[in-house]
Amino acid sequence: MRFLHLWEDGAPNSSEFAERLRSWIHDASNPFADWYFGDREAAGEIIGEWMERPSSELYLGRAIVMMDDQEEPVGVLLGMSGAEVAACRMTDFTAFCEEIGSETEADEVVDQVVTASRELFPPIEEDAFYISRIAIDPEKRGRGLGRQLVQHTIDLKRRQGFERVRLDVSADNADAIRAYESLGFKVMSQSQSTIAPLEYCAMLLEGIDRADT
Repeated sequence: MRFLHLWEDGAPNSSEFAERLRSWIHDASNPFADWYFGDREAAGEIIGEWMERPSSELYLGRAIVMMDDQEEPVGVLLGMSGAEVAACRMTDFTAFCEEIGSETEADEVVDQVVTASRELFPPIEEDAFYISRIAIDPEKRGRGLGRQLVQHTIDLKRRQGFERVRLDVSADNADAIRAYESLGFKVMSQSQSTIAPLEYCAMLLEGIDRADT
């Protein structure tokens, strides 16, 4: 496997991967995304737009793309420093508010989104690296590719000086939780929304600067 860091000089333009990866990133954003945007069709369209915007949490230009021996993408990971997360989420929320505009019940929708987000996703420490999305080609799941992609990211972020890695995962995704635990992540908290049928686990990997390479 080969890993492309799309932010590096000489890397392919992220637009080359956008259409292929959009549905994967959409799936990795659920179940929260379809609830957040109201339905699956709207979620897919908006996620595609946000993947092109540098200020978005979903911006593909900061992605790590895993390539197979045929030079085809098989996985993608989106992440950023904890210091960047709040700003990215604020710009995404502003874009979301612009999408719904002054529609009837818009204020109620905004209040629900804000409440659910605060309930489900604890703040990320500024000095941690945050894994926002991990997506694998649906036809190649179950082969340990996600684990390889996360391990590559941990090794990379260790070299860059990060000591902690954070992520959030749907509480009903038992396979993913076990995979993260096998890499050393621990569940910090498990949160259930009072207004949406959603439950997420916050997971943390500490001391990666001391881990074996």
